Amino acid sequence: MSSLFFVSKASALQCQGRAGQVRDGFCFAYTQEKDLKALWTIPSLKSCACNAMNLLRKIGACELKEPKLTPLGHHSAALPVNVKIGKMFIFGAIFDCWDPVATLAAVMTEKSPFTTPIGRKDEADLAKSALAMADSDHLTIYNVYLGWIKARQEGGYRSEIAYCQKNFLNRTSLLTLEDVKQELIKLVKAAGFLSSTTANSFEGNRATQTFSFQEIALLKAVLTAGLYDNVGKTIYTRSVDITEKLACIVETAQGKAQVHPSSVNRDLQIYGWLLYQEKIRYARVYLRETTLITPFPVLLFGGDIEVQHREHLISVDGWIYFQAPVKIAVIFKQLRVLIDSMSLENDKILQIITELVKTENNY
Repeated sequence: MSSLFFVSKASALQCQGRAGQVRDGFCFAYTQEKDLKALWTIPSLKSCACNAMNLLRKIGACELKEPKLTPLGHHSAALPVNVKIGKMFIFGAIFDCWDPVATLAAVMTEKSPFTTPIGRKDEADLAKSALAMADSDHLTIYNVYLGWIKARQEGGYRSEIAYCQKNFLNRTSLLTLEDVKQELIKLVKAAGFLSSTTANSFEGNRATQTFSFQEIALLKAVLTAGLYDNVGKTIYTRSVDITEKLACIVETAQGKAQVHPSSVNRDLQIYGWLLYQEKIRYARVYLRETTLITPFPVLLFGGDIEVQHREHLISVDGWIYFQAPVKIAVIFKQLRVLIDSMSLENDKILQIITELVKTENNY
């Protein structure tokens, strides 16, 4: 039996694998130029293609003025994963932190392992707060994952179950998280981005679950590279009553939104920038899975930079503004050119950018 239908390149590759699962087989995929042109006459497909091109341009995988892949785009095209996750993996490999990045990528594709049993919401919130890490839902789940791995290795099944029960965690979700992580690593290795000898500077932190400010800053920078332009500025609200907990409100490019009540940043009251994984609308607009970041990652891995010399401002994508001397602004603009051209193979440039990210709080 034969069939003929349109598929994506990724689907064609998957079908190729299925053709040989039971016995030797063949999978043929072909197209003609006239067929590709005909697809653009279908409004829904044309809209999808335009949205895809806009996404590629936003993350720096495609040239702004023509449909041509950038160096980052060529690297991303070799990875059979979501383009944002692919970008995270690329920078994770560049900055020698691919193992935690693989976990964070798995976190972004799967549901949170935290549970809230009926009638025990306050207990669950306290347990989550105790595990919170660096004002980040993503890093909090990574911290949870490391604790779960440690419990399994040191105490076996009983210790693992006790850890999950104590911290209101779904064991099945954690097992799925581990499976997805390993599958992502296999895909990236198969694409040639990682090898058995690839360095991983975070390997020593798995047992102790301790991370320096510099390591956390690096992970947040890689998260920014993957999640941008899902970013907003927190709106600080001063309260007369210091015991009162106010919801964290964020100004995004599309308007104001509230951090979701399940986030570790739900009560965050500080000036800063928040990455978010997704935006959802119920009675109001909420941001789910958020991470507090600093300006440098936005400048280095965010959108298009413009230097406003007279005002001493740096603008990112026309709506994010930072006050800075003109000389500093120009330096960041030049660094962005190097990053976008994937010139990070130059050890000196890579070292400069790494040190900038790690030591931002020193400036």
